[in-house]
Amino acid sequence: MRLIPLLLLAIASCSVGSSGQSVSVAPPESCLTGKIFSVGTDFAPVTILRLDGGEETQITGDRENQIRVLNGTVVTVCGQLTTDARDVSTIEAQSFELRAVDGMTAYLGMLQAVDGGWQLKRERSGAPVLLSGVPEQLREAAGSLVWVAGTWTDQSFSVKSFGLMERS
Repeated sequence: MRLIPLLLLAIASCSVGSSGQSVSVAPPESCLTGKIFSVGTDFAPVTILRLDGGEETQITGDRENQIRVLNGTVVTVCGQLTTDARDVSTIEAQSFELRAVDGMTAYLGMLQAVDGGWQLKRERSGAPVLLSGVPEQLREAAGSLVWVAGTWTDQSFSVKSFGLMERS
């Protein structure tokens, strides 16, 4: 009689947590903001993110080429951050967001014509940026990935500077 409760307890304790499901733990994504520098040679280019404190992190990953084009700008780069045995910090860029160009607020996104005006559809943010003062040369890049820099006036972003990242 006493063996049955002990047997049930033994069976229950062996089966707890044995559902067969594995749990994967992804390394946390880090985001760093700093100025982009393209260094190295044509044969071995390196993209560096220099933080405000002077620390430098090498950028790698699929997005590195896009980020390298933004040389001299302030960018937030997100991805897996690692440090090797030589104490070299590296971030594998999974996403990035343009912050500033020449000291002006800047955005990166798809240029779209809407209702007789212009907007920038940003990759990371759902809210489009309404643009004003869009020069003719920028209008020719409709549907392309561009960056714009400028200032906010009322409820639109006044374009003072721009660049083409990818033509559609």
